[in-house]
Order: sequence, then structure tokens, then C-alpha cells
Amino acid sequence: MNTLIILAHPCEDSFNAAICNEIKDHLTSKNHEVKIRDLYKLKFDPVLTEDNHTNFYQTKLPKEVHVEQNEITWAENLVFIFPTWWGGMPAIMKGYFDRVFTNGFAFRFSEKQVDGLLKDKKAVIFQTTSKTEEFMKPSQLVSSMETAMDVGIFEYCGMTVIAHKFFYSVPHVNKESRLTMLKEAKSVVDIL
Repeated sequence: MNTLIILAHPCEDSFNAAICNEIKDHLTSKNHEVKIRDLYKLKFDPVLTEDNHTNFYQTKLPKEVHVEQNEITWAENLVFIFPTWWGGMPAIMKGYFDRVFTNGFAFRFSEKQVDGLLKDKKAVIFQTTSKTEEFMKPSQLVSSMETAMDVGIFEYCGMTVIAHKFFYSVPHVNKESRLTMLKEAKSVVDIL
């Protein structure tokens, strides 16, 4: 199995990076070929330019976008790891979707519908937050983020979301709780 991990956190010693490393080691031990795209290390430019946006079918894409699309084409599974900032994903991750999941690559408009072109891909999302589950769920923050990503991005592009896992209160929990979360992350990707 080919698994691509897309990480969006600026700190190399973050819990998001720990999740990434744990997942990589775990899946490699299960004979997955794993690649990591660390958006901050890559200095991925999240800004969608007017030229790129107004070219509706986006046939003249920058080289860095082609590189990312080639990695997605290679992958059978996509694992996204990022923190929750201001009720959503970091700008670099949103810009990744804006620039890489283009019309003609991730989806195609036809006369009366949109066809998802990534039907053969499975997605797992790991999203960390500093807030408690008791704060996030009653406020509908979890369900709104799940809908925006799982339906608005992945389902739209034809992908199957296997899991969207939130880890709560990450900066405030002890080491044992973090180890439990990492163990849980491994069990989530066992279904890939």
C-alpha cells in the first residue's frame, strides 16, 4: 500500500509531528510504502494567485503543484495531520487544498454535476486542538469542521474518509495521555 502523509505544523517537536512519526513507523512495519509531505519544511506557498484561479481548468500549473499532484496520484491512502487554529485548519493546509486539488485533477465539472476524480483514494484526518471535547462538541465545532472537510473537500473529490479523529486538550494533558493518543492513532490507521 502507498500512503502519503501530509503534515501541517511549523514545529518539528510538536505533537502533530509525533503523530506523523508514529503513523509512519507503524505503517512501514505493516509493509506500507510511506512518504511524508511536511508543508512547513517544504515552505509550501498556500497563496492561490489570480492566474491560477482564473484559469478555470488549471492546465498551466506551477511545478510545485504538479509535484504534489504526482504524490497524491501515487498514493492509495492520504493521511492529513494538523492542529485546529481559529476553528479550522492552518492556512498552509487550506492553501494546499486550494492549489493542489484542482479542477481536472481532483474533480471535474460536467454540465449538471461534479465528478470526483480521486475515487480510488482513502483519507484519514488527525486534528489536534487545545480545547476540551466538552467545549468543542456542544458548540458544534467538531461537526462543522468534519462537514467542511469530509464532505466539502474529500467527498466532493470522490475520496472515502475512513476516519476523522480529533485529539483534545493536547497542550494540557500529561505524557501518559499523549502516549494513549499515539496508540489510538496507530489503531485508526490499522484499517488502511
